[in-house]
Amino acid sequence: MADDYARHALSQRAAFEATHPAVRAAAEELSTEPVLRVADLGAADGVNSHDLIRDLTVLRSGRPLVYTLVDLPTNAWSVAACHLRNAFGPAVDAGDFAVIPALGESGPGVADTGTGAHYAAPEAHGEACRRALDAQPTPATVVSMAGIPLHQAPSLPHGTVHIAVTGTCMHWVADAAGLPSTGSVFPGYPDHTDEDERRAWRLAAERNWEQLLEMRAAELAPGGSFIAAVPASPAACPDRTGLYTELIGDMNRLLADWRRAGRIGATTVEAAVVPVWSRTLDEFRAPFEAGGGRFAGLELESAELFRLDNPYWHVDPAVFARDYVKSATAWGGPLFLGAFAREGETRAAGLLADFLGELEERVAEDPGRHRCDYIEALLICRKRG
Repeated sequence: MADDYARHALSQRAAFEATHPAVRAAAEELSTEPVLRVADLGAADGVNSHDLIRDLTVLRSGRPLVYTLVDLPTNAWSVAACHLRNAFGPAVDAGDFAVIPALGESGPGVADTGTGAHYAAPEAHGEACRRALDAQPTPATVVSMAGIPLHQAPSLPHGTVHIAVTGTCMHWVADAAGLPSTGSVFPGYPDHTDEDERRAWRLAAERNWEQLLEMRAAELAPGGSFIAAVPASPAACPDRTGLYTELIGDMNRLLADWRRAGRIGATTVEAAVVPVWSRTLDEFRAPFEAGGGRFAGLELESAELFRLDNPYWHVDPAVFARDYVKSATAWGGPLFLGAFAREGETRAAGLLADFLGELEERVAEDPGRHRCDYIEALLICRKRG
């Protein structure tokens, strides 16, 4: 992840901001908690979380807050830590704000895959947060970093999280390696017409959604809230759409054109698949409805769709196309580079540059198509005792 990831993740920022009113309301309800624990799921480099950290710190008025950035073990943790220290430096220096683990820290429960120190297990993570709050002077806010896959384990010990919040990450489908998506970079979209393939993806996404809910139920304290903004679709297949609908269509057509022209082979096109699934509201609700309104102790309080205006919009089509396509490299760059490497390692970077350049041209031809290219669901769940 580049140091300027957040600059090219404006849609993720906007989606995350849609959760903030519900997060603040939940935090106000829990104002008497001695320590408020918030898990920010899929936090990436953390920059899009800084405003919420500030808001909650003010709301707590000096009462302890533990705010956890959670992402994959391979996340850019050193980058996230540096951004935190740059943003909250004076408070860190004064002892009012702590970032853990420290740069280069090692020990039980701390891991580093080469991208920075982070906590790798919920119990060790929870103990580290307790130690941080025991320090003198005692910080009002502790921001911790946990490299724990969201579908595999809770981010903190069972029953200790008061608010779990996420924006634009739970459409990623874990354990979907090898599932084909013939004709479309995003599975399930209109260009993906193979019904058997779509069914396999739908079932994988269904299992993954249940796993994600189970882990949130495990980490949440009774009365705690799970608040999520998740890319969604207003309709099921064959009319499934959602995030980047027009952009994905342009990508699909460009790859098909290159394949017909002999510029790339079929295996390269087959490898250009992003493991995501835009669920419908019915698919989000399904586990709860099957359980009589609850799933794993979670109760779905509300679920609604909303659209985001494209945050990269610019009156100059070329500027808009450049910035919008650049934003796709934040999540798609390594994937496409890996796909193009099937044409030879030495050609991959050049093919990726050409692909992005031609994609910019197609977007600039009719930029208005991309003006409302973001559909999300806002979900609010409560952990019942």
